[in-house]
Amino acid sequence: MSDYRETVRTFLKAQSTLSLATVNAGDQPEAVPLFYVSDDALRLYWLSSPNSRHSQNLLAHPRVAGTVYPTVWNWADIIGLQLEGEASDVTDAAQREHILQLYLAKFKLPESFAEAIAASTLFMLRPTWMRWLNNREMFGFKTEIPLP
Repeated sequence: MSDYRETVRTFLKAQSTLSLATVNAGDQPEAVPLFYVSDDALRLYWLSSPNSRHSQNLLAHPRVAGTVYPTVWNWADIIGLQLEGEASDVTDAAQREHILQLYLAKFKLPESFAEAIAASTLFMLRPTWMRWLNNREMFGFKTEIPLP
């Protein structure tokens, strides 16, 4: 069986948006699209206002699910990633600075965003489960990605 971790790393670096599912205080699911960056350990990072619904949800329920996929119009082109894991805020200043550099290199944000970025919480999703889907290989192709 092939190890798809490098395929997933490359895919995550090429995509921009994570669809993140959280659970609110009433135990109802909510989803939000977020720009993200990833690292070689397949962790995903994003910036959010601490007052956003999903940020508030994560305080009470850090378990999340998500998907990353490009927009396609043909079923044979469906490709993407499903994931589950734990989300937490990044509190280490050096790690935050490193991730922010990756984020700002990937997304060319205007200078006017500097204040909003500084006020944002940097979150990290540490996956506990991942599944790679690729109809380009074969209709319905999917494989679990081993995680450390």
